[in-house]
Amino acid sequence: MGDSNSIIAFPPAPKLDRLGRLDTAKATDSEIRGEQLFFGKAKCGECHMALYYTDNQMHDLRVEEFYHGRAEGWAKTFSLRGIKDSPPYFHDGRLPTLDDTVEFFNLVFQS
Repeated sequence: MGDSNSIIAFPPAPKLDRLGRLDTAKATDSEIRGEQLFFGKAKCGECHMALYYTDNQMHDLRVEEFYHGRAEGWAKTFSLRGIKDSPPYFHDGRLPTLDDTVEFFNLVFQS
């Protein structure tokens, strides 16, 4: 049973509280600034809401504006829990790093 649960469960997140928010007593200053950006100016938290870091909805990410000839349309919001351990990124694996993914959204949302 434990092996089955490890397949479907989220990896441990020792710096998150039970509501999926950063425990500031365990976090670095950089992590605290990152969470403020995530839920503030960058607006990531609008689609990737704590606890599961997804809204389970479909969104048109306007991918065709940046990858001509590859119209994609709508994609379901992917959970960010354990994301650092699952490259490549984006719904179709077109972005090799998390930095590339953040830059993509900077372009899309003109951040």
